[in-house]
Amino acid sequence: MKTTWKQSRRLKTWLTSVTLLSLAALQACSQLSDLSTKQAVRILPISDQAFAGSSVNVLAGVKQTVYTHGEFQYAAFYNRQAKLVLAKRNIAQDSWQLHTTEFSGNVNDAHNHISIVVDGAGYLHMAWDHHNNPLNYAKSTAPGSLQLQRANMLGNMEKSVTYPQFYALKNGDLLFQYRDGGSGKGQLVMNRYHVAIQSWSRIHNVLIDGEKQRSAYWDMTLDQNDVLHLAWIWRETPDVATNHDLMYAQSKDYGVTWQQIDGAQYKLPLRINNAQVVKQIPQNHKLMNPPVVAADNSSNPYITSYWADAPEQAPAFNVVRFDNGKWQTFTGPKASVNFALSGMGTKNPPWSRPVLLVDSDSHTSWFHLIHRDDTAAEIKVHTVKPSESTVWHSQSLIDKTYGAWEPSIDPQQWQRFKQLHMLVQSVEQQDGNDAKAADVQAEQISLATWQVN
Repeated sequence: MKTTWKQSRRLKTWLTSVTLLSLAALQACSQLSDLSTKQAVRILPISDQAFAGSSVNVLAGVKQTVYTHGEFQYAAFYNRQAKLVLAKRNIAQDSWQLHTTEFSGNVNDAHNHISIVVDGAGYLHMAWDHHNNPLNYAKSTAPGSLQLQRANMLGNMEKSVTYPQFYALKNGDLLFQYRDGGSGKGQLVMNRYHVAIQSWSRIHNVLIDGEKQRSAYWDMTLDQNDVLHLAWIWRETPDVATNHDLMYAQSKDYGVTWQQIDGAQYKLPLRINNAQVVKQIPQNHKLMNPPVVAADNSSNPYITSYWADAPEQAPAFNVVRFDNGKWQTFTGPKASVNFALSGMGTKNPPWSRPVLLVDSDSHTSWFHLIHRDDTAAEIKVHTVKPSESTVWHSQSLIDKTYGAWEPSIDPQQWQRFKQLHMLVQSVEQQDGNDAKAADVQAEQISLATWQVN
């Protein structure tokens, strides 16, 4: 049948309309996709009086500044007067109960973070204000209470404490680790709290021994199968540029004995001449400390940090995992601009240290890296499923960097609900300066939550 000029014109008009509608629909879908992550992030304000002159409230890898026990979630931070404040909410509600304690800390030094946990009986435990100084430890006066009372732990090897970290066991007991001694010459101490008798015991005076020549910067996690995974790097001096090598050990008896990935038993303490090197990284390669360790449902470990392949190159996040009988390095996102990493004190590079979340089913695993990216002015999440692709899918989690903020998560929210919960706050950190904080006003501290898909 012959098409007339009018019919042809109507057809062209119809096709143009369909094309424009299709483009509009695609654009709307694209915008919806871009917004989906940002809209999924909920921000729950806690207080507008949080100290902001250093990154002491929002450091990466702290175990932990926010923690869920049962139906309640707890958080801790320093206010503008350097007083320690506790917050509590029912996880079904958005409002927080606040309690300003009698305790304070040296907020000029970002090392002096707060660590909290709740034992199986519901008592809150807290350690705070440490950078080579005596142990500060307190416990709540009753289950669920925000009223704290200073307490004793063991009394020995507690005069030069840094990096206190709490871990909760399934039976209600706790583990506690810290560095005894200074940077470049410290050793890792490990204690256990027995909830049934409400007292502490020493597991190891020296779990990792720097032999007075170096120190370990470590991270540890307890997976769903009750396996402890311990990863660390060595530092030869207080200069971050002397960081080198990724190390690994695991324990299946809550830290009493330790093994290599193949089950070979370690003779303790762990030292540079007997510990398993999973990735050789020379000094002066921009290796950030500490590494981050996580595990999948089958207790396979994953270790991440960023480093450069050569001293003159920009660093990249990498994930080292044990697969097919050997340790393999999975290359991750690379910094868009090069930067140096050297010197002493708390550093403030344009990338934060990351959170590593590993999820898995019966067939495969995938993981997410969350970090601050100053050059992009956003908090990013990078996701990959190694069994299917080597391509990372990157997106903006929050289109704001919060200054020198770094991520530290609530482990219970991830384990129970596969949700990311972390404190967010705009802070300033003077690079390498732990003696004087920036002269800035107090800032809002909030809880950011994200349902990971």
